[in-house]
Amino acid sequence: MVASVPSAEGVQVASPAQTEQEEMFPFPEIPEVLTDPDERRSYLLAHYWDCYDFTDTVLLHHADVTEQGLVNYVALVASHADRGEADRAVDGFCRKMAVGKESREVFASLLEKYLYDPMSPLRNDLLYVRFLDGLLAYAPQGDILRDRWRFYKDLAGKNNPGQAAENFTYYRPDGTAQTLYGTRAGLLLVLFYDPECENCHATMQAMKDSETLSGAVRNGHVTVLAVYTEGNPTAWREELSGLPSDWLVGTDREFIKKQSLYDLKAMPTLYLLDADKRVLLKDVAFGDKSLEAYLKP
Repeated sequence: MVASVPSAEGVQVASPAQTEQEEMFPFPEIPEVLTDPDERRSYLLAHYWDCYDFTDTVLLHHADVTEQGLVNYVALVASHADRGEADRAVDGFCRKMAVGKESREVFASLLEKYLYDPMSPLRNDLLYVRFLDGLLAYAPQGDILRDRWRFYKDLAGKNNPGQAAENFTYYRPDGTAQTLYGTRAGLLLVLFYDPECENCHATMQAMKDSETLSGAVRNGHVTVLAVYTEGNPTAWREELSGLPSDWLVGTDREFIKKQSLYDLKAMPTLYLLDADKRVLLKDVAFGDKSLEAYLKP
């Protein structure tokens, strides 16, 4: 499935030859009297689902229609400048989508796939929370998925850029306890890792090899805090000698995972915090340009 950003002027529409072979998403017809691009975009956003039949169980599972239609809609919502209009559109979509059990399940699964999966190019935790709000508002109280949606809403809503990071206690190799908020740093690069994870080894090697990061740590611009979050302290201790001596290292003794303080569905996970422990970057890849910009004084 290829994500694309639709606009009132450029919604992806199949050619006549394609429409003979493939069923396409039923986009609403934008009135010709609307000539301003922003007005046309707003109309498309508000009426996007007008021609879609949420009760058609065959259509629900038609990926070229339903899944691609949702991908385009999510991109449209995410890029819309007027957040009030975007919120009203999401609310209207959720009201329609939540009416049927099968439509709730299909769309909830797709929203999780595109807005919450760490590998999705459309991942957007705060937007995912907005859709979950709509699901919880309109789905019947007896829906067995409500607990799942509430859990993900709480988890995805934490530690987003601009928010205060969740505090936790970590234990240094000598057993000394330290809190995140008690860790003094200008910029704090928090690495949640597992030494038994291959991706963690690759990322940590890249971090150790980075002259930019090493220089930022040496001059005090950045502090690296590597936190082991799993339950095998022996494996953790066996790998300690391979970590740079100027990194802070500790284990949370599985507290973060048990309390669902941070979203650690993919390892390693990197957060960049400012001096006041507000989140600057969430779940950022090492080498990402946004992180590189912060690492350079």
